[in-house]
Amino acid sequence: MPRVGRIYQLIDDTGSGVKVEDRLFAISSLGESGDPRAVDALIGCCSDADPRVRHCAVDALGKIRSGRAVPALLKCLSAKKELYEIRTGAAMALAATRSDISLAGLKMTLSDPEEDPALCSIITQMLMEKDRGREQG
Repeated sequence: MPRVGRIYQLIDDTGSGVKVEDRLFAISSLGESGDPRAVDALIGCCSDADPRVRHCAVDALGKIRSGRAVPALLKCLSAKKELYEIRTGAAMALAATRSDISLAGLKMTLSDPEEDPALCSIITQMLMEKDRGREQG
């Protein structure tokens, strides 16, 4: 069955054969859509060679908040050679998913004595905000 519709065009536009500007637009649009059909394509973008694509993908996954993305986001977070902005975006996306696995991954990052202190500070702040939200909700 052929894939028709705007969402499928955007998914196809995340592929590596498309100009990077068009890919970034598609990835961002998929995140804004919140459509779970986009998750697999966005997960694939998390390991792209272009850091702009990876950054945009982790941000988009944070907007969709799918548990299916947790392993890819944890991989981005734990990659110490990854750009700080991408690791921070992955941490924010993990916090947004609100799953036990994502929270455990964030806490594991905090327990690493060799971890970037700035990243740990951001994660600590996110976890505190999450706890405050539970107390109020």
